Amino acid sequence: MRDVVKTNVKRRQSSKRQHRRKRLNPVYFLLVVVLVIGIGAALSMTLFFNVTDIVVDNETDAANEEIVRLSGIQYQDNLVRLDTKAAEKAIADAVVYAEKVTVKKQFPSTVQITVEKAVPVANISCSYGYLLVSSSGKILEMLKDDSPREGLLLVTGYNPAVSTPGEPIQSEDQRLDSALRTMTAAVAECDSDRIVSVDLRDQSDILVEIGEHVTYHMGNSSDAVYKLRLALKAEEEVNPQKKYRFTMIGNNQISVIPEDQAGETTAVSADTTASETTETTATLP
Repeated sequence: MRDVVKTNVKRRQSSKRQHRRKRLNPVYFLLVVVLVIGIGAALSMTLFFNVTDIVVDNETDAANEEIVRLSGIQYQDNLVRLDTKAAEKAIADAVVYAEKVTVKKQFPSTVQITVEKAVPVANISCSYGYLLVSSSGKILEMLKDDSPREGLLLVTGYNPAVSTPGEPIQSEDQRLDSALRTMTAAVAECDSDRIVSVDLRDQSDILVEIGEHVTYHMGNSSDAVYKLRLALKAEEEVNPQKKYRFTMIGNNQISVIPEDQAGETTAVSADTTASETTETTATLP
């Protein structure tokens, strides 16, 4: 008589279901995570993170309420969907004396608007007067009288193509735009009120007036900060009662020629001291 072997069918089927569940667990987990993230994103863009506070740090003469209005930001706007770059541009375009505008989100419900005031750095000479510009090249005012703003650099030989306050300065000759930016930035970095004017008519031989007695043939605008500092150093060594012509020589020297003694020159190098300057003289051929 054969032995009867009993098979537990339910146990086998149960084991297979458990294996299938284990394989599907990561899929279920991923679906749950995606669902939670989706719900969280939807809530954050509708119910949560809405603007309740707008803080304005404003250095210009425009009223804070006007700054907020120009930004286009309103209370209860969603902070996540807020376009800060568009708000910054809207303020900067509308407020002439706004040099730099920053709009920051501060979660959960605050917007911080910072407006830095533009500082005039140069008078740009043109056929109808002078354009007052900031360090970034933004036109701040159009001065229609015959006098530039005192205490600021005077730029000639530029020929502006636009004159509207709030617009970036542009030249009829686009090659001059880079030279203007370089020279105004260099003058600002040197931080010397002895640099009176810059003539850009010849970009290969930029003329700089230093004080009332020095005309400096600087060459091109490359290494402008270094060249200007070297000229300022040389200007300290000459007789303030005479007029001089300075000319950049090579990379580290300036020739100093008195206007009434065209045959006599002094070479001033980057490491020249006051005592050396008076002794280092040569005669031009």
